[in-house]
Amino acid sequence: MKSYLLIISFLRRYNLYLVLAIFLSFLVSVLQGIGFLTILPFWSRIVEGDPFVFSLSVGLPEAVQGWIDEFTVWINSIPSRRLLFMLAMFVVVVTAVRSVLLYLGDVTLRFIGHRVVRDTRDRLYSHLHDLSLDYYSEKRTGELMARVTYDAEVLSQGVSEGTEKLLKNLFDLLVFISLPVLIYWRLALIVFGLLLVLMPPVVYIGNKIRNLSTRSQEKIADISSMLQEALSGVRVVKAFCMEEYEKRRFYRANNRFYRLLMKMARRDALLSPVTEIVVVLSTAVVFIVMGQYILARQIDSAQFIIYMVCLGSIPRPIKLISRANNKIQKSAAAAERIAGVLSLESTVKDKPGAVDLPPIQSRVGFRDVGFSYNGGVPVLEGINLEVNRGEIVAIVGASGVGKSTLVNLIPRFYDPVEGRIEIDGVDIRDVTINSLRSQIGLVTQEVILFNDTVARNISYGKRGMPREKVEEAARLSNAYDFIMKMPRQFDTVIGERGYLLSGGERQRIAIARAILKDPPILILDEATSALDAESEKLVQEAVIRLMTNRTVFVIAHRLSTIRHADRIVVLENKRVAQVGRHDELMAVEGPYRRLYEMQFET
Repeated sequence: MKSYLLIISFLRRYNLYLVLAIFLSFLVSVLQGIGFLTILPFWSRIVEGDPFVFSLSVGLPEAVQGWIDEFTVWINSIPSRRLLFMLAMFVVVVTAVRSVLLYLGDVTLRFIGHRVVRDTRDRLYSHLHDLSLDYYSEKRTGELMARVTYDAEVLSQGVSEGTEKLLKNLFDLLVFISLPVLIYWRLALIVFGLLLVLMPPVVYIGNKIRNLSTRSQEKIADISSMLQEALSGVRVVKAFCMEEYEKRRFYRANNRFYRLLMKMARRDALLSPVTEIVVVLSTAVVFIVMGQYILARQIDSAQFIIYMVCLGSIPRPIKLISRANNKIQKSAAAAERIAGVLSLESTVKDKPGAVDLPPIQSRVGFRDVGFSYNGGVPVLEGINLEVNRGEIVAIVGASGVGKSTLVNLIPRFYDPVEGRIEIDGVDIRDVTINSLRSQIGLVTQEVILFNDTVARNISYGKRGMPREKVEEAARLSNAYDFIMKMPRQFDTVIGERGYLLSGGERQRIAIARAILKDPPILILDEATSALDAESEKLVQEAVIRLMTNRTVFVIAHRLSTIRHADRIVVLENKRVAQVGRHDELMAVEGPYRRLYEMQFET
């Protein structure tokens, strides 16, 4: 029941459609029951000449019974040939109506299923963007992709296909149970006994399949992660001749997924023989008992045939219900994982009453700032720093000392665990995130570009900017010349992550993007590293233009690139060890001088 309630929670927006689908499925099954109750007695009246008799083993209201008696007299007064024509027309009409209702019910449930998967993917994608970066540091990209693609699709299958088969076959089963009760209720106890015998294995197998489905979804997340890593790093794979190793890794993961699917398939298939055996035994008992009633003329052949047809029809809806249950159990496992992601809250979010940050006027201040990832070992402790408007501050230190972490606190990619960061004297946690980040530009060593045109990559975050502004930003970033040599110039699609461009070209596109944004605060995180001499010269010229009249935080491993910074902040042992200009820091023994001499010693 917990599984069904979880699935229903994803259907709340479509309750009316679900009620309509249930009603249509009910009508389809009722029409099937009407056919069983009428066709065989009519057939006996036409072929064998027996009078039409409509008798039930249960009492009916007097008015209903009177109407049935009048109907019986009327049927018996109709000639056989005419009754045959009427029966044929009745079958055609009932079948046509049933087919239309079946189509409408199926389309309604498919509509619900596709809408649910669309809405779920929208909610997941939106929620993933709302989560802070600490969540992404713990999760693999492939795993998140599996939540949005595979899990959402599995949920859809349970909502549409699973619910469709469950409703249709549940109502069919109720018809096949009700008719024997109406004909001869004592023997119908066998049918109820049949259901009691079949319920435990159905529930047991459904629970097993749900557990296996949870494990299979974890395996598909492993496969997605492996695929994403291998394909995005295909150059490294080929450079180190690791193709066969990656193939073997994928084969092993794919084979583990296959084995889980086979376990689910074996348990799913187990229901058919169990159902067949129980139903055959029950049918044999009913056949013997009802055979005695026929010989004693206590029931007619039509009732016997209806009874046996209903009893023989019970296995199919039971099997399909159990399989629908298994599909819903798989969907419930997917729904749990989706709900788990949707229930997460960002650790970095706007506080109640947050206001927009006014245009930055003066300074950025760090006040006793401390930080650790997920409550672990502190990365920064007691950071105190004052940066004035228009000042260029370089942050240096050994690898892993916390340089990138420090600058990532400014746009609130993370929040300090101790102290605060102020802009113009205002704690950045008291202003809205959008108003803060809209005034901060970021250029990193690992440039992220999108599989879109050059113009749209430059204007990312500034949609609707005139083409003239985009071209001007490209000129200032030294990107205009190589863009004009491309096949469609600014309308050229540059491929996934900008792989059609060189490293220097990608970096200049990123700088053009920052120039177009025109932020008062700029963060350069290793923006000129890993480039050849010619590209570095062009990028460095673009960076100088970009830094003009802005407050700039520069992270650089190559200390020669930050010699002319207004101030250099040296981080060591989680704290600010030194602050000063290049000449001042080189004049005293300390960590900056050691780093510089280590880097330039021959």
